[in-house]
Amino acid sequence: MPSDDASLKIGVSKCLLGESVRHDGAHKRNTFVVDVLGPFVQWVPVCPEVEAGLGVPREPMHLEEGDDGIRIVTNSSGVDHTEKIKKFADRRVEELAQDKLSGFVLKSGSPSCGLQVQIQTSKGDGRPGKGLFAETLLERLPALPVVEEADLSDPASRQGFVERAFAYRRLMDYCEEERSVGQFAMFHAQGRLQVEAHSPEGYEGLTKFISGAKDLSWNELCNQYAPRFMDAISEPLDAPRHYQVMKDVASDLKDDLDSAAYKEIAFALQDYRKGNLPLSVPLTLIRHYVRLTESPRHNGQSYLEPGPKELALRVQV
Repeated sequence: MPSDDASLKIGVSKCLLGESVRHDGAHKRNTFVVDVLGPFVQWVPVCPEVEAGLGVPREPMHLEEGDDGIRIVTNSSGVDHTEKIKKFADRRVEELAQDKLSGFVLKSGSPSCGLQVQIQTSKGDGRPGKGLFAETLLERLPALPVVEEADLSDPASRQGFVERAFAYRRLMDYCEEERSVGQFAMFHAQGRLQVEAHSPEGYEGLTKFISGAKDLSWNELCNQYAPRFMDAISEPLDAPRHYQVMKDVASDLKDDLDSAAYKEIAFALQDYRKGNLPLSVPLTLIRHYVRLTESPRHNGQSYLEPGPKELALRVQV
């Protein structure tokens, strides 16, 4: 069970925690969700179908396209539960919007929770769509980091989600206390390496946005910055981007390092670029020398410490 002082509050489809709420009375316990991420998270479990009043077990359902939009109906009897699920989703998502969530892990393939679900059309074929609860969640909280549990099996995808969740929490916490645009620019600068690693164009765009935000209220500034920031760090990271960011940091540190220390970083970077070393080796060196030189330009950069060390977000890359 997560500790009471867990740093993140994350919504989750209840079945992924091992609760037997599936239509067949089973669960879909996810090892990464429960055992790896769990110690750092206060889970907010949701099962739209059960909490909307449907029992366990229950007839499985699917999404289908009708004249009045997307409906969620039972497979055999054709009972329509759309209004019941939608009413629950509107109410519950509004509650979640006030609950300081940092992300949400959804059950893949679910007609209520899935992000990629087949919708049956009147032509008898299918098209991709979203579950009714998932669609409501994304519409109400567009900047919130959201992932399907199936994507968590991929190391890069799960690291990306966790990184976004911690970044979102830092931003939301910062926005709780009203400050000046100048102070917000300092917060933006602390995320420079993280955003540039994902999207140099995204960082440039965010910088231009802040420079033109002098007439915005604090709430307007935060509300307009957040989706831009989250979009930028949602761009996938790869080895060339990591290499370029670390190379830039090493160049900045060069004048404060002796030649042996700088060569140590340079050789590690070259080996990483060639695929002979994991990311953690040059990144650990750079963290060390940033702390050693007390570099004001790089101390506190979220790229260097995107989350708790125990999660090893930069190891399996």
